[in-house]
Amino acid sequence: MSARALVAVLAAALAVAPRGAAGADATAPPAVEAGAVEDSTATEQREPAGEQGALADEPAPEATAPAEQGAPIAEQAPPPAQSAAPSAQPAPPPAASAAPSAEPARPADPELEAAQIAWRYFERNYHPATGLVNSVEGYSNTSMWDLGSTVFATLAARDLGLVDGATFDTRMDTLLWTLAMQPLFQNELPNKAYDAATGRMADYANKPTAAGIGFSAVDLARLASALTVLAERAPEHRAAVARVLGRWRYCRLLGDGELHGAIVDDRGKVQVVQEGRLGYEQYAAESFARLGFAMSRARAYDRFAADTPILGVPVRHDTRDRRRFGAVNALVTDPWVLGAFELGRDGERGELLRRVFEVQRRRWERTGIPTAASEDHVDEAPWFVYGAIWADGGPWQAVTPTGDDATRFRALSTKAAFALATLFPEDPYSRVLRRAVAEARDPERGWYAGIYERGGVNRSLNANTNGIILEAILFERTGPLHRPPHGAPSGPQARSARRGVTVPAAFPAAAGACYPGTPEAARAEAISAAPALAPPAPPRRARLYAHPLTLSLFTDYRGVDRAGAGAVATLWPWRASFLRFGAEATPFSPTGNARMLWGIGWDDWRGRTFFLHLDNWGPVRPGDGLAMHGAELNLGYRGPNLCGGAFCLSPLVGGTVPFAGGPYVSARATLTVAGKWFAMGGIGWTVPRVFEGPSGTPRWRIVYGFGRWDWRPGTFYVTYYDWGPTSWSHNGMLAVGVNLAF
Repeated sequence: MSARALVAVLAAALAVAPRGAAGADATAPPAVEAGAVEDSTATEQREPAGEQGALADEPAPEATAPAEQGAPIAEQAPPPAQSAAPSAQPAPPPAASAAPSAEPARPADPELEAAQIAWRYFERNYHPATGLVNSVEGYSNTSMWDLGSTVFATLAARDLGLVDGATFDTRMDTLLWTLAMQPLFQNELPNKAYDAATGRMADYANKPTAAGIGFSAVDLARLASALTVLAERAPEHRAAVARVLGRWRYCRLLGDGELHGAIVDDRGKVQVVQEGRLGYEQYAAESFARLGFAMSRARAYDRFAADTPILGVPVRHDTRDRRRFGAVNALVTDPWVLGAFELGRDGERGELLRRVFEVQRRRWERTGIPTAASEDHVDEAPWFVYGAIWADGGPWQAVTPTGDDATRFRALSTKAAFALATLFPEDPYSRVLRRAVAEARDPERGWYAGIYERGGVNRSLNANTNGIILEAILFERTGPLHRPPHGAPSGPQARSARRGVTVPAAFPAAAGACYPGTPEAARAEAISAAPALAPPAPPRRARLYAHPLTLSLFTDYRGVDRAGAGAVATLWPWRASFLRFGAEATPFSPTGNARMLWGIGWDDWRGRTFFLHLDNWGPVRPGDGLAMHGAELNLGYRGPNLCGGAFCLSPLVGGTVPFAGGPYVSARATLTVAGKWFAMGGIGWTVPRVFEGPSGTPRWRIVYGFGRWDWRPGTFYVTYYDWGPTSWSHNGMLAVGVNLAF
């Protein structure tokens, strides 16, 4: 996921664990960034994850799944608010319930039962206002890696019949809308962490941050892979996926064919560092290659790598030492199985995956301990651990993101066990793995992270564990998740297809999306995207606005009507079409104690789009009907959004035709800072001798506005607008309100 070294484990159990990054993040709880220098630059290793080893008393080879040992372990839960000091330790989580809820009758299909349990995690931790899912149960924080797992899980739920098509579309529409509108770190790329309930940028302790804490190449690769699979398997969402990926600026992320992450140090300075270690680095590079980037360096499996015999298996591991480069070089199962699920198993990827499976099988044969080494959340401090096949110069290590010993937390990882068993179904060891984790679950809440080798269940419930289990089951049913070329096997033949096919680039979305004229743009290895090998299915015209009904409640002061309060409701039935109605109490107005407004038309919020709508902004008094004499027709074009850093300039040109006469053309621009604060200004010119307006219609008019606006449901705003036509019209309005959505 993202780089998080050198960070205290402040809320680690609850936040997001990084995958292969280095750097200093003072408040990062679950993942840690360790600063590093490689060729005068810091490096990031894949963000932390923990290995879940196996039961200490597991019988020899053909042993059945062990009974749970030890007393139930306290369940991972978010610590209370703490200071951001790196040394701060999270408070102990609340005790877990005494025992999982009663298990329902076992269905005929054990894979479907496993999928149902995993999907319950996503049902319980879903935020309908944003479409986001908690990274850890009960803790409203998420990362781009876990959003990728969420997309894969939702696709699996649809294809396995756990949700219907309408539910799937609603969840995806909402999530894609949030991704299309969420604030970006330096207006460049998604931040490492967001508040899942509001969609705002946050740190790993879920504290709001306007500036953000950086970005992670590996986390973004996971999300990009999930979104391209979504576009291929649900082409009705392809246009929305393209909008999301088209917002990202890739130059600093992928310059020189390498992966880079960004971290913010204690002084607030942004450092761009190399990110990724063997396994995660190649998985991420292959994901970006599907967008059309030639990730020639990061895709290579022989850079900074060596084969070391472990139990007679030549295991390839990363040679970049943590003490020199600042990032843990843990070799874990996850990136190898995810690469196989999503891209196939041919070439070096398939061979190295086979070795990862074989060496863990041999450890079980030698020790009787079922082994599936992985990064994982754990249910007590340090909250996140790499259980590694190789790390820090030796085999079978368990380390924290900062490299501290974490042998006590060696565990058999539930997700890694599922994944390996799915990829090697004919091997008897796969049955051992599935039996060993069979009871690491709560049928009403999801799958636990794993089984500690010392005995007892690692009771962390998280999106990554349950998302990868669902992804594994979907792969088992359909084969590699990226759609194969036209004419490739499907249906019953897909099971054999899962043994090999690597799918060529099929969703070239955004190669070359860089800030023009920058050195990074010249250095980035953006290449011409390969055309899709199969004609894409016609996309469903997805909803542009995630919520079909939005509501604004406000109190205001308008010069002509004085103080008032009211509401405006807007219905978005299809794409950018809308129907608006509002009403306001104006008890101090000299012209009436109530006013209304209405509008209908097409209004697309994106740049380079046209708009056309009919409005009556009032005052429409009760008894006036539609008051068409006071309506006006508005049409125009929104120019491209010109963004740099935290600033965006959005131009607009248009024309207004009041039904009472006096049509005018206008141009205005809105400067947005940090996505919320804005200042708008413009000028209008009344066209002479065309549909003349009433006496006194001015030839020129000036419009302006400023304030803070946030479209997200549950957010407050304060704005001031004056639409003229003259300063003595007393038409300026100061408003304070809250936005809601349904």
